[in-house]
Amino acid sequence: MADSGLKNSLKKQMLKMTLIPLTLMTVAIVAVSASIVRKSITDHIQKELINDADLVSLIFDKFYNGDFHIERDETKGELVIYKGDQLLNGENTLMSMLSKRRNIDVSIFYEDVRVLTTLVDSEGNSAMGTKAAAVVKNEVYDTGESKFYDNVMVYDRKSFAYYMPVFGENGEKLGMIAVCRSAEDVQSSVFKYVLPIIGICLIVAIFFGIIMVCFNKKLAERIHKMDRYMNKLANGDFDYEMPRELMAEDDEIKSLANDGKKMARALKNLVEFDALTELNNRRSADKKLEEIRVRIVEMGMKYCVCIADIDFFKKVNDTYGHEMGDEVLRMVAAKLKKGMVGKGFAARWGGEEFLLIFDNRELDIAKRELSIIMDDIRTIYVPDTDRQITMSFGLTAMIPGESSDEALSRADANLYEAKEGGRNQIVCK
Repeated sequence: MADSGLKNSLKKQMLKMTLIPLTLMTVAIVAVSASIVRKSITDHIQKELINDADLVSLIFDKFYNGDFHIERDETKGELVIYKGDQLLNGENTLMSMLSKRRNIDVSIFYEDVRVLTTLVDSEGNSAMGTKAAAVVKNEVYDTGESKFYDNVMVYDRKSFAYYMPVFGENGEKLGMIAVCRSAEDVQSSVFKYVLPIIGICLIVAIFFGIIMVCFNKKLAERIHKMDRYMNKLANGDFDYEMPRELMAEDDEIKSLANDGKKMARALKNLVEFDALTELNNRRSADKKLEEIRVRIVEMGMKYCVCIADIDFFKKVNDTYGHEMGDEVLRMVAAKLKKGMVGKGFAARWGGEEFLLIFDNRELDIAKRELSIIMDDIRTIYVPDTDRQITMSFGLTAMIPGESSDEALSRADANLYEAKEGGRNQIVCK
């Protein structure tokens, strides 16, 4: 039987070929989807932050006339920022309301230092006086150009931020206005949109995975059964029944199964049948005798065994040639096969000897039926001659508990007696 525990069995290979690509495809779809969603959300946030920055600038222009300018408070020794004549430092209700409403943080910089901000740390401390990241100073303040960042450190926190430069009365650079949103909030949004995609991909992957695994399992089982069937043939079990599953689908496996059946018949004919006479050969006869021996003991059935020999067959070969001898063997075999129909089993035992097995018969009944066969053999003549063919028979009943060799030895002794007694007769003991 085929070894089902092979390290690289086809079943394992097919399972890998199903699950690995399906898993990789699912991961790829989720990764691409997450990337697309993140890009979409990032683009949306960029537009929002640009609008928010414009809104902050608009609010200051709307409620405070004049330009931004920086002065130093001599009493406190601090820099203060003005919009026209309005001092902006300190509490700023408009910025606070905007920050809460838009879920953003707003900062106003002098150069790269925050002088007005809604940013606070986890303990509620204001970010007033902290500096912008060096990359922001270089790319926004120094160049005087606005810039969006999707991964910048804002007060020790990764954020999405938009920075725009602030100019004074004479067009000189004073600082920057920045609006930002925590990257954690954005990641939460990404996860919120990606999670359903992940769920759908997993459901689809599991669904198709189950279908593919079931299909591959069924296919692997059919291939395994085909392998087991071929191993049975290799071990000489030509009567092993072809599993129905192999013929279930009109595919290559069915074609292989049909070829297997043809090969089984060909091998059986080659191994169990005599090519010349088309009778069972000695190998199959031995197998039949062993089966009978078991049935006699277990079921109490009665069998008789006979060894038959063509009389003076050597003279036929010597006189008419081996081709004529082969023709005589074929004619005798045909008579024996015909005569044993419904009675039992006929086989070529070797040379000009034949074995007959009578199923479920007493010795006297078997002898009577054998007499009819013997008379039919007498009708055979060597072609184109008047030489009649006769046979001698040694018949005996098989005894429960004895070996098949013991019964054959007794039949052979009866055959010897028949030949010594003049041939063309049956000796039955």
